[in-house]
Amino acid sequence: MTATPCARASVLPCMMGVLLCLLPAPLPAQPSTTGQTGLINMPDGRIDPEGTLRFGLSYNKPYTALWSSITFLPRLELSARYTNINDAPAFQGDENADFGDYKDKAFDAKLLLLRESRWLPAISAGTQDYMGTRLFAAHYMAMSKRLFGDLDVTLGYGTKRIDGLFGGLRYNPSWRRKLELLLEYDAYGYKQDLLAAESGALGKRGGATFGVGYRVGWFGIQAAYGGGDVGGNLSVSIPLNRKEFIPKIDEPAPFRERRGREPAAAWRGNSRLAAALRSDLEMQGYKNVHIVLAGGTVRASLTHPRIFLMGRAVGRAARTILLAGPADAQAIEIIYTRNDLPLATYVFSDPAQLRAYFDGEISAERLSRSVTITRAVPAAMEAGAERAVSATDPERGKPAAALETAEDNEGHLLGFKWEDRRLSRLHVVPFNVRLFVNDPSGAFHYDIYSLAQYRKHFGRGFFLDSGVRFTLLEDVSKVRQGSNSRLPHVRSDIALYLQGERLNMDRLLLNKYTLLGERLFSRVSAGYYEEMFAGVGGQVLYLPREGHWAVDVAVDWLRQRSPGDYLGFRDYSVLTALGALHYRLPAMGLTATARAGRFLAGDKGVRFELKRRFRSGVELGAWYTVTDGEDTTPPGAPGDPYYDKGIYMLVYLNALLTRDTQAFAAMSIAPWTRDVGQMVVSPGDLYNLVERPLMLDDSETGLMTDFGK
Repeated sequence: MTATPCARASVLPCMMGVLLCLLPAPLPAQPSTTGQTGLINMPDGRIDPEGTLRFGLSYNKPYTALWSSITFLPRLELSARYTNINDAPAFQGDENADFGDYKDKAFDAKLLLLRESRWLPAISAGTQDYMGTRLFAAHYMAMSKRLFGDLDVTLGYGTKRIDGLFGGLRYNPSWRRKLELLLEYDAYGYKQDLLAAESGALGKRGGATFGVGYRVGWFGIQAAYGGGDVGGNLSVSIPLNRKEFIPKIDEPAPFRERRGREPAAAWRGNSRLAAALRSDLEMQGYKNVHIVLAGGTVRASLTHPRIFLMGRAVGRAARTILLAGPADAQAIEIIYTRNDLPLATYVFSDPAQLRAYFDGEISAERLSRSVTITRAVPAAMEAGAERAVSATDPERGKPAAALETAEDNEGHLLGFKWEDRRLSRLHVVPFNVRLFVNDPSGAFHYDIYSLAQYRKHFGRGFFLDSGVRFTLLEDVSKVRQGSNSRLPHVRSDIALYLQGERLNMDRLLLNKYTLLGERLFSRVSAGYYEEMFAGVGGQVLYLPREGHWAVDVAVDWLRQRSPGDYLGFRDYSVLTALGALHYRLPAMGLTATARAGRFLAGDKGVRFELKRRFRSGVELGAWYTVTDGEDTTPPGAPGDPYYDKGIYMLVYLNALLTRDTQAFAAMSIAPWTRDVGQMVVSPGDLYNLVERPLMLDDSETGLMTDFGK
């Protein structure tokens, strides 16, 4: 029987009275069927600990939802879900449609207003489905309090789809903390839902709902019964603020070889000594190594493509130079580079202090007093050099261009990579997958392909970057609907590019990276940027001496490539120009970016970006773009145009593997047939290039953390 307003009012004041019996310790937060922290279907007043990422699959007849949620900030929980309305047909009347049941994307948010204390409950304000179609839009406030040690009580009030008062109880027995028993009053107005008659929601009761749940480690399961319907929720919770999940049991040990060392005077007349030191560094995976002896200072320029933290890579190099370099070196200077750009210079002015640190006699804090770190200063490797190791050393009998097999597969289950001692490499990954959702021809499309990428390093920041892809299996060719966008089709014809030949050129371009001055970077690019555009352009980035901001400007003249033609072009060309301001909040791992200018379709506006990097290396972000493009393609409409938006997740695999790595996996959810607010794939974005090694070390771990370990 459906609860009447009187019945609802008689039950919930009793819950309010129970809240007077207050006890301190909060219960762990758990997800509801929407992905928001809650009871069974209803939200509660709690959120998970900061950095908790959850994924789940839920069923609440007639809705099946794939959801995720993240406690993005200490008091802010964000959620996203993709809901299938069972037995409710979509795109009726479209003869090309094969979409199946109606499906909807929704984004939710919850803000913790008051943390639970001894005498006060946790209080939160939340919203559901606050953008887009807003089929399931609701607003609410809820409070939760733990009572009697094992019992948790929730009371709330909602509007729109949550129709008035709601609440419930969670019992988590002390003798079996993994078990929970639940009772809630479900206040959703199912009868007003879209296509309620077709889906069966018109007869859904809501009201009293019972549930039982069980948790094992990161995993949880919940079953529920209410109004004659059975539901359930499967979830996994991942603590992103944990530094690593798997010990580095396969990480090579630091260099420890102690051999008879010659004084600096002997080094000046013997190139074999410097060549041996470079070999010691290259055996540990260092690339593009240059070494000079300038007075009493050993100066090294190098990079490491595998070690995650710059400070750790520099520390291991310093240990090697200390043990295998001149015995009477007065100082050690290490210039860490990316793409031949010097990112940071470490000067160790007291080798005795450095030796004491590696021997465990002093702390990193004490060592830091004799270490000077400067950012992005032009590296004068030859200035004052008395003896340099050349890029090709005939005495070693091995040219710099010789290819070596690398063990790291960049996080792929299957793949191989060749690298030389400089920065050239060949990387082949047999299996890659791209997924496309929400096209009328099918809610789910896939593109499975092999990818081969080759990079040639010509020296001094000059690179050839290329890639070819071979389609193994795809069903994007089933897309039959032509784009009805009124803007230039800069992205909405993407399906045409995936329906052509199996073998396609992904990119082929030249990049030149230069440090124009102190903390002033530049890149010039020309060639085929990506599968849809080619052109010529450049970018300039400036980092301040102090502070957490940066600015860059990127300008590109682009011409659209022709689908199915390796080198051909369409008639469309455009000049894009975007200026960006980046600002970081290091203590929270947050970076906010605003990009203003002209986009791919010629529309002008601003793209706002916000991302957070957690201690585990997972990065989550979102963007929202407002332009004058006036995209009225549904759900856009005259007077209410569509604006480009999306979310993404980037996972650095360092926390998940037994060996240190810079490899990552990326996933984004964004419209794939929209033209408004679009950007070309950057040939080598300078801010992304410098942010991770500089900002991650500086903001989250400290430049000396894990130093040389």
